[in-house]
Amino acid sequence: MAEDTLIAALEEDARAQAERILIDAREAGEAALAEARAQIERERDERARELEARLKGQRAALLNAARTRASGARLGVRLGLIGRLLIEAEKRFSSLPEDEYRNLLNRLFSELKAEWEEQRPGESPVVLVNPADTGLLETSLTLKADKGVRAGVVFASTDGTVRFENTVQARLSKGKAVMVPAINKILFDEVFP
Repeated sequence: MAEDTLIAALEEDARAQAERILIDAREAGEAALAEARAQIERERDERARELEARLKGQRAALLNAARTRASGARLGVRLGLIGRLLIEAEKRFSSLPEDEYRNLLNRLFSELKAEWEEQRPGESPVVLVNPADTGLLETSLTLKADKGVRAGVVFASTDGTVRFENTVQARLSKGKAVMVPAINKILFDEVFP
């Protein structure tokens, strides 16, 4: 019987050890599961922050691109309006009363003649003018009608390689760098950004 008691005690001890092993395994499993859940939560939070940061960056890029396109469109419209204003100014010079237009044309001619004589002394230019303006200039220089010249005069060398221009359009183009900010201020009450 002593053997039965010993076997019973060993079986009891084995059951107790098995129970402890199961309890330890459950606790280890629960701890591992809790750690896995915590790891998943940390990774989810980290990915959410990364996604949020990426979305903020994309949103900022889209907003900047939209602002840039809007500024470009606004600038394009303004420059278009200013360009139309300069074209209208040229038309108004061309439609001055005949005496005023004759005086303007002769002043443009005199200025250009002085510049030509300074730059190309002794050389006689061919004077190009709009066909409608040929009778308005008083000069002994050779006049040649040219439909491409509007509201002003062009001096050209006899071989056509050198041209000096003094037209309303050329004057407006030269002054455009100064005029555009001023016109913008007048029309839109601000200077280009």
